[in-house]
Amino acid sequence: MTINKRRRILWIALASVAFFVIVGAAALWTLSRAQVARDSLESAAEVAATFPELLASGDTAATEAAAEQFATDARAARDATSDIVWRTAEVIPWVRPNLSAVRQVSEIADDLATEAVTPLVSVAEGIDLAQLGFADGRIDVAPLADASPALARANEAFQRSVTTVEQLPDPTVSVVADAVDRLTEVIVPAAVTIDTLDRAAALLPAMLGAEGPRTYLLLMLNNAEARTYGGIPGAGAVLSVNDGRIGIERQLSSGDYLIENEPVITLSPPTFALFGDQPGRYIQNTMSPLDFSEGAEAAATLLERSTGITVDGVIAVDTVGLSYFLETTGPIDVGPFELDSGNAVDILLSDAYRSIQEPSVLDAFFAMVAVQMFQTVTSGEVGVDGMIGAAERALDEHRLHVWSRHPDEQARIDGSALETMLLPDDASATRVGVFYNDLTGAKLDYYAEPSVTVELDDCSAEPTVSVTVDWTNTIPPDAATSLPSYVNGFGLTDTPIGETMTRLTVVGPQGWTLQDYTLDDAQPGVQTAQFDERSALQTEFVTSAGGAHRFVVEYSGASGSDARADWDIVTTPLASETAAEFLSANCTG
Repeated sequence: MTINKRRRILWIALASVAFFVIVGAAALWTLSRAQVARDSLESAAEVAATFPELLASGDTAATEAAAEQFATDARAARDATSDIVWRTAEVIPWVRPNLSAVRQVSEIADDLATEAVTPLVSVAEGIDLAQLGFADGRIDVAPLADASPALARANEAFQRSVTTVEQLPDPTVSVVADAVDRLTEVIVPAAVTIDTLDRAAALLPAMLGAEGPRTYLLLMLNNAEARTYGGIPGAGAVLSVNDGRIGIERQLSSGDYLIENEPVITLSPPTFALFGDQPGRYIQNTMSPLDFSEGAEAAATLLERSTGITVDGVIAVDTVGLSYFLETTGPIDVGPFELDSGNAVDILLSDAYRSIQEPSVLDAFFAMVAVQMFQTVTSGEVGVDGMIGAAERALDEHRLHVWSRHPDEQARIDGSALETMLLPDDASATRVGVFYNDLTGAKLDYYAEPSVTVELDDCSAEPTVSVTVDWTNTIPPDAATSLPSYVNGFGLTDTPIGETMTRLTVVGPQGWTLQDYTLDDAQPGVQTAQFDERSALQTEFVTSAGGAHRFVVEYSGASGSDARADWDIVTTPLASETAAEFLSANCTG
């Protein structure tokens, strides 16, 4: 072997050793930095989890200290994952998901610390909703308005973080996955809260008359006579608002509205296909459209045609939602009844009809309930925390909705739970809708006990989903003679007294195709419509006392549909909660 050849071998050996030494050092460096990032992210998550309690406590010093600690942890995690060694290591296939996930979550945390947490803490006292209380019929939203810029900035940061989280690679190492999951579990619900506060800060001042007087139509929805959004608008009031001071301008019953010969607004094609022109002609049917904005606009226009009163928006709450507010206000006396959270639903949807036989007197009673409830809420003696909790519960169950006639305000409402039960897209969950409408003019849906089962089969390339609706009732067998005529609908339709005719609408997931249906194992005539890229199928049936029906609708998804995403079953809120169940096929056979 020549000297030159031996030198080449020596140099190759030395280079190999150097290479492995460098790689080993880089691996050790990356490992040490990963441990720093992991520990920092876990610490940041623990600190972040304390923010809601700290903000609620009003302890400014403790909140500021927590914010500083979160920022320190976030910056440490980002510094640990941003050097050239770390980014180079990310190109290695078997470690890429872990290193990339840790780096991106570290960047998210640091971004939130700078753009969201620190600005929010600086205005924490202003965004404390507990400070927004009624006093002498007035609510001061100035602190929330002052906090609006910081909330808008924070909301943008949180929405960016959620988008990034949804696109994160799946870590393959459990300790890494746990650290990432711990922080994202805090970020995602916080983003929802911040979005709600941002919308509130942008909406409430103007809607409560900070920029000039406002007028609103309040609709009380009666669940005993079902409509898509809960029930018919049986009673209500016109509210006047000026600089946070709220008053009642006029009490209303369904008899105060004219019945129009033609729709007062241009109804959307799906609404007309499913419900005809009635949502635009009768106040009782304005809550049938699948989009609350459409029904609310029709109700506001009918009010203007009937009374000359023009409103800036519509607020609707159903009877069960009203009972949630009674948990905070305590009992209220209305006529011969004392209403509380435990008995309000039974009294308003059943007992009152037995005790008050005259329809006009009954309408007046329901109007009195709305007024008395409103006066109690605005008295200044009710805790705002409890009212917010009641509103959140009503929103979660789709029992409270708001529409604004002002386009800029409605744009803020769009995409929120206030807007519609079937949100514009299935980005956060795959939604299926099941909605009920009474066709007899009776108040017998108090006895309805529906259930919904959604069964997914994604074992093949093209997934399918089956929606089964079981409609049963507990109407007394002697309803025709034992229940008041007002409850039985006065026999105004061809449906036998004591029985109900129900219009049932099933709306499939966005982008899925309607395949088949059966009603009690038969295929009667149905109505169909397209609603926001969703296929809707509707049928009608008569149910005798104690009777039952089963409606099954099948949909198919395109190849590659994300069928394993979260599923949300949305139903008309009735007096009794609709039992809902989601099942997924076992594909291991």
